[in-house]
Amino acid sequence: MAIAKWSLRLSMLLVLLMLATLTASAADFASPAFKRIWERTDYPVQQGRADYSWVWGPEPFTGELLEWYVDSSGQHRSVQYFDKSRMEINDPAANQNTEWYVTNGLLVREMILGQVQVGNAKFINASPARIAVAGDATNTFPYYADLQSIYNKPSTLKLGDHVTRGLAPVFSNFPQYGNNPATQVIQVQQNYGIPRAFWNFLTRGGTVYQNGAFVYRQPLFNWLYVTGYPIADPYWVKVKVGGVERDVMFQAFERRLLTYTPANPAQYQVEMGNVGRHYYKWRYSDLLAGRPAVITNIQPGATVRSPLRVQGFENGQAFEASITIRLKTNSGAVLAQRSTLVARPDIAIPGPFEVDLTFTAPPANTPGRLEIVIFSPQDGAEKILYTHNVIIAGP
Repeated sequence: MAIAKWSLRLSMLLVLLMLATLTASAADFASPAFKRIWERTDYPVQQGRADYSWVWGPEPFTGELLEWYVDSSGQHRSVQYFDKSRMEINDPAANQNTEWYVTNGLLVREMILGQVQVGNAKFINASPARIAVAGDATNTFPYYADLQSIYNKPSTLKLGDHVTRGLAPVFSNFPQYGNNPATQVIQVQQNYGIPRAFWNFLTRGGTVYQNGAFVYRQPLFNWLYVTGYPIADPYWVKVKVGGVERDVMFQAFERRLLTYTPANPAQYQVEMGNVGRHYYKWRYSDLLAGRPAVITNIQPGATVRSPLRVQGFENGQAFEASITIRLKTNSGAVLAQRSTLVARPDIAIPGPFEVDLTFTAPPANTPGRLEIVIFSPQDGAEKILYTHNVIIAGP
């Protein structure tokens, strides 16, 4: 009997632990303002009361992060990531009742260009995101990096045209959609045509959750606030979705990426891409690619001169976020050395850095290296996290 009671108690304890784990896996909203915006459109989707797809995603997948932003108070802003985007508060002292108190970043543009925005006009250079824009994560085309070929290029579409072009180099044409009403361009913004499927989604009405009740509102959201302007023409691609090859029309906007999949159920034919997930992976994993630190704005083997700006990312292991950037000749002579802090969003989470080095030029072009160095708080021992070969320009 005693064994049976003990076994029952152990089983109940395991169930409670499992429930606690499941509860902890869903991050709480970092701000009531974040929750209010999410609830308006995505609580109806979660509750089966909506006939449209997710605008933000089922729930936030991070807690609050304080990302470096030089134009915010304390040079950091509160952000939180969702499947479809990132919510941000740039000025916590601003009027919370205004629509733009909470913004969502220009994440698509950043991933295409390989620039992490850390201020209104300040960026940390990085490599463009090699992450599939649509369908399964294993798709190898198109990546955000591939969209550089169409980013800010002159449009080929005008009102009334149908979207039938495939994104080169893989597919050239999808003539079967030449008479599909969903592909007809019915709106032009910033000289880019927007097909009916996307424009109807951006301007449609539907059930929202507002003031504790489900009500109908037209429109669901301010499309410019949610997506920003289009930054490329729409195109067709063939990608695998759930392991099955599908035709997908997509269009890149500043903040979001929209997809139209004719084979999907009506509610999910038009969807927001998982831009928030993609960006988080790119910024906090892919840019470092398993390395403890990396320099991102200088190509290996590049010729460098004084003054030299060095930008990059560090993976969160440096004690109190302190690193040292050092320029040496290959013979060991130190030409410049300067310490700086990594702008981490939280403890042990990767963050960007920037430092300027000044130095006297050697007599002639000289092989050298840039090093990212940390020092042990116990005994001051030096550890090199990253080495970058360069040519130091002579006078």
